[in-house]
Amino acid sequence: IKGFATYFKQRYQDVDEDQQTASIMIQEVDRLNRVVSQLLEFARPVSISPKPASISDLVADSVKLIEQQARDSQIKIDIRDAAEIDRIDIDADRLNQVLLNIYLNAIGAMQPGGKLRIDVAASAGGETGSLDIRVSDTGCGIAQEDLPKVFDPYFTTKSTGTGLGLAIAHNIVEAMGGTIDVESEVDAGTTFRIVIPVVGKQKENDKFD
Repeated sequence: IKGFATYFKQRYQDVDEDQQTASIMIQEVDRLNRVVSQLLEFARPVSISPKPASISDLVADSVKLIEQQARDSQIKIDIRDAAEIDRIDIDADRLNQVLLNIYLNAIGAMQPGGKLRIDVAASAGGETGSLDIRVSDTGCGIAQEDLPKVFDPYFTTKSTGTGLGLAIAHNIVEAMGGTIDVESEVDAGTTFRIVIPVVGKQKENDKFD
């Protein structure tokens, strides 16, 4: 359907009404694709495949997915990496999926000039440790009565939202053995915190208590 809509949009470039109709068709097909993809992702059992990954590369790669959108929305991104370990065993693709959902919600909640801050900490204790990621925005915030429902399937305050993005993120983090929670204040901003147990390799010259 999208292919035909794109074809007709290119073929009838001189007719504004046809251009608008084709654009709406393409936009709606993309929306349906997102909804169906999220429904399938939510219904499918979560499989986790941990592999050695660099924490700094993992966060940098996740941010690249939304850099252009943040730039277009005049949103500043601030990454603060205080990790005490270098590499960890984790499913980087799955964690990127979690972070992407949170980033997109944050950008959508902010006005031009807003700030998206990502704080990363990782520590080791013996053979295992934890990865702690906090994603904060300066957006409109979430009403206190809505906070307990943000990870519920199909709960959304957006007219175009499916209410599945954060539910999927919650399922992935739980499958990793971690936790995800949220703090928010209306007109002040929101912070999502992800804590995941990991096996990590300490950085050179670092010592742990």
